[in-house]
Amino acid sequence: MERELKLELLQDQAEGLIGLPLLSSCSVEPPHEDRLVSTYFDTPDLSFRRLHASLRVRQAGEHFVQTLKTSGTQHGALYEREEFESAIPGNTPDLGALQDKLAEGTALGTLLRESDLAERLKPIFVTDVRRTVLLLRLPQGDEVELAVDHGVVRANDITEPIRELEMEIQAGEPAHLSAFALQLLDAVPMRLSRVSKGDRGYALIADEVNRAVRAEPLELAEAGSTEAAFQCIARNCLAQISRNERGVVNGSDPESVHQMRVGLRRLRSALDIFEPLIACPPALQSELKWITGALGPARDWEVLANTTLRDAFKGAPQDMRADAVLAAAKATAADARQRAAQAVNADRYTRVILTLNHWLGGADWRHGLDEAQRAALTGPASDFALTTLRQRQRRLLKRGRGMARIDEQRRHRARIAAKKLRYATEFFGSLFSANKVRRYRRHLARLQDDLGWRNDMAVAGTLLLRLGTERQELAVGCGYARGYIAGCVSADRQPLRRRWKRFKAASLPV
Repeated sequence: MERELKLELLQDQAEGLIGLPLLSSCSVEPPHEDRLVSTYFDTPDLSFRRLHASLRVRQAGEHFVQTLKTSGTQHGALYEREEFESAIPGNTPDLGALQDKLAEGTALGTLLRESDLAERLKPIFVTDVRRTVLLLRLPQGDEVELAVDHGVVRANDITEPIRELEMEIQAGEPAHLSAFALQLLDAVPMRLSRVSKGDRGYALIADEVNRAVRAEPLELAEAGSTEAAFQCIARNCLAQISRNERGVVNGSDPESVHQMRVGLRRLRSALDIFEPLIACPPALQSELKWITGALGPARDWEVLANTTLRDAFKGAPQDMRADAVLAAAKATAADARQRAAQAVNADRYTRVILTLNHWLGGADWRHGLDEAQRAALTGPASDFALTTLRQRQRRLLKRGRGMARIDEQRRHRARIAAKKLRYATEFFGSLFSANKVRRYRRHLARLQDDLGWRNDMAVAGTLLLRLGTERQELAVGCGYARGYIAGCVSADRQPLRRRWKRFKAASLPV
């Protein structure tokens, strides 16, 4: 299993990075440099890519090494993935050597055993880099291979530069990589690397879309501790955040912003749930709130431009200037999306993720706990989950009393309570009966979705009021759309009352 941290240099600063006193003080031996030429192979229909894998043959001097890598998992800047490597005599893959390493029942194992695979394999792109390698021993004793790559990826006549820092843990704790990277970041400007060299090459030969990524289902160990449950939940949230960064920075799908924001909200909700036992540093909490807020305007304006206004202006009179209002909303959404991308691409965000990785891996929250807290932290996650679900349900039932009649401020508080209960149910659902969880989540999801829709409508009304005030020529159209929104919200009173009644009758899945 390969475990590495990847950062992207913003400038040609490889020499300056290698010469840092911080590195020389940790170096086990002098740095050495190699030229690495890697040829990536795949079939015409990109069979390996479709299985989220890459196959390459790397030449260093007179030596050839073939490597098959899976996409693995990404948690912030940390990557964990399977890697199957073997020396071969030349620049052509040896499928037999790989077949010995992968079982027949796996998708990759099946592909490698296809009788005509060798005939279909073709070189599809090449990376050509100068790699400077240092072997480090960090102050905590961790053994790390640090590599700085400077070169290009080439497909046909198209090239893209490569400027990367990779730190692979050889022995020790991956969390220490993040702490060390934060120190490097003080001296050299870098940002999170969201793509591998293989990703860069495939992007040159295939029209790949940066798709939005939802959270993976959570499976907590039945006999696991409360602390282990938190770490699993936090990694799940961080993976959702990380896997949507590319879509926010380089894509145009509004869902990428939404899913990254959902990942951040899930993480902040998890921190809130476990706060009595696991205290997140206030500075880190503040930074997580910052990046969540930085994505908010893009999400709000994209919902307004792509959904709400299209519905509002169906069949509208021509004098409402619907096209002009829609165009103005889209332009504002595009500006907000650009600001969101800049925030995710910023040094500040890189520091947030590295700090989060270090905090989650270091488990410093254990210090300062009293005996009762330590017992709860190491106790069964199922007990903690049951207490949490009961507390959150009681809070929602209290805040939502008279749901269809309460004012917007109280309904907003009920919406937050519903969202937190829904996240908690998703986090801990695997610890309880699947059928009971499914029934409970169905009623809760319908209620929370309705409350979330109402919040979107309230936000849309505020945005339209602002737009109509700033652009007087659009005031009539914005007022028309606000009237449509008000009508929809009014018509939802009875459906909301029914959903609330059904939720109150639902039993906790315990």
